[in-house]
Amino acid sequence: MSRFRLVALSATAALALSVSAQEPVQDPAGVTVTLDKASKTYTIDWPEEIGTDLYLEVSSSPDTPAGEGQRLVKQPEASRYEWTADTLDARHYFTLVPQSGEPVRTALRLLPLEGGRNFRDLGGYETENGQTVRWGHLYRSGVMSELTDEDYAYLSGLGIQVICDLRTAEERADEPTKWKGSEIDYITFPDPSSDDSMGLMAVFQDPDVTPEKVSQTMAEAYAGIAEDQTPAYREMFDRLAEGEIPLAFNCSAGKDRTGIGAALLLTALGVPRETVVADYALSEVYVDYMEAFAGDEAAANEDSPYAFLAKLPPELVAPLMRSDPFYIETALADIEEEYGSVMAFLKEEVDVTDEELASIRSQLLQ
Repeated sequence: MSRFRLVALSATAALALSVSAQEPVQDPAGVTVTLDKASKTYTIDWPEEIGTDLYLEVSSSPDTPAGEGQRLVKQPEASRYEWTADTLDARHYFTLVPQSGEPVRTALRLLPLEGGRNFRDLGGYETENGQTVRWGHLYRSGVMSELTDEDYAYLSGLGIQVICDLRTAEERADEPTKWKGSEIDYITFPDPSSDDSMGLMAVFQDPDVTPEKVSQTMAEAYAGIAEDQTPAYREMFDRLAEGEIPLAFNCSAGKDRTGIGAALLLTALGVPRETVVADYALSEVYVDYMEAFAGDEAAANEDSPYAFLAKLPPELVAPLMRSDPFYIETALADIEEEYGSVMAFLKEEVDVTDEELASIRSQLLQ
């Protein structure tokens, strides 16, 4: 995937836009966790239909059985609870344990990193057959070059074994990942042989360009990501099948190449399409890409590869920066048109066997 085509993929000046107090976001998993980093206070919100005839507990491991965590409250007064942690050094997982029915585990989806970009957990999503993607086993992210020592101390506790970096060699050279702490297998891939960025370059040079034309061209370019990144996605599925978990994968923005990869993985796990699309759309909730790549800093830096974008009318740049459901829906529809289904694509092109799929599901679902 070319650097221009998805321009939000690489920027040396842009830092992750993590905020001290996250805005409440309705998580596609249904239960939402937010964090005010300044006060170390978590807020857990759950649907009213779950009720309050339950108790809430917290643990530092996603695999702690329900009933064995630290109990925080029994029969809360409302379907919201606030809890202040002693430290944010470790990840916290919360479990709703109803008097009747299955426990529901949840966690902060966007990791509270100082220098991360869109580094988030793919856990908590329900599949079509009623299982749930396990928290703390599969992560998606953007560039990691700005991670701080404190971030690495936090990430070291997650036990990540593999990182699949989907970026090009040039992107990795510009913003290198210098992983510290826990030992990992850091995997990179040869640059894709094709370069379909010319469509986007041409549309910006069109004197009659409109936001609608940019959006349509973006969607058309997006449909080629799965094909471009097939070798990388194949390696990801192989590693997961072999049990090399937790696994993280990233590009630069953490929304495009990573977004397609997440969509393929979630689909393989049996997560319904509407949830797959909703997860994809979360990227622009967590990151202000317009500010990062076409804001005042980019405009002031003539040496920036994104200074060009900062000089364009914002309404033309905006579609390039979006995580528009239209893009992921177009890509998946293109796959389905050519192969009949996303699962057929995974079997024919990504070489995911029935045995590998069963292995991945057994490890990532509960």
